[in-house]
Amino acid sequence: MDFRLQFKDATLDPMNFEEALSRIHVVTTGLAEIDQKFNRWYARGKSRDEALLYPAFEDGAPSTAILAVLKHKFAADPTTTYVALWDGNEGDSRGATLACHLNEAGIYNSFELSLADSAILSNLDAVLKIVGSLVKAFNPAYVTVSPRSYVAKQVFDDKPGVGWMLYLPTVITQQQVPEAREIVPVPEAGKAQTGTIVVSTTDAPFSMKNPEHIETANRIEVRLVDQDLLPAFTDL
Repeated sequence: MDFRLQFKDATLDPMNFEEALSRIHVVTTGLAEIDQKFNRWYARGKSRDEALLYPAFEDGAPSTAILAVLKHKFAADPTTTYVALWDGNEGDSRGATLACHLNEAGIYNSFELSLADSAILSNLDAVLKIVGSLVKAFNPAYVTVSPRSYVAKQVFDDKPGVGWMLYLPTVITQQQVPEAREIVPVPEAGKAQTGTIVVSTTDAPFSMKNPEHIETANRIEVRLVDQDLLPAFTDL
């Protein structure tokens, strides 16, 4: 399952890897609170042994080793950079990877988390917690949660797809999107709402093998567009 977002921050320089990793740490901490196997992350390398040489964090802060590697890697072209991490789990059914791509001020940055852990993906509250940590870390223009292959099935190519979940930094009600299985305010109840997570299915993880899941997500996309609630990428 892929968690994808875009965010803009004029204060975040592409070479400010310490800040980028600090924001990523908000997400990895949230994952570790769900399952302790996600408490160690490494720079993605050409081999497992190479990756394990460069832990991403030490005592809750970006490690000296990974900062040195990243600064050296992008010294020749500091205008477009990225931080790519791996959680150290080698099994396809358990592992996770993430990448944060940074651009010059004024251009949208992107973040993607790929998660294969079936136990976490079977827990709706855990997935919602991950989305919440992404919002807290990056203040994104949107967050989508879906299998990568859903891109070919979404209704609008020029807008974010709903897939399993879609976060938008606006207030959306159940009355506005009756097709949604759940509407989750962000932040949680008791605080001023600044955004909304629209959930297309709650009975099981979103599956490309289930036509009903795809159809529901498509209907939500149409409903959001009809009410001018789903922005085009060019309008972000």
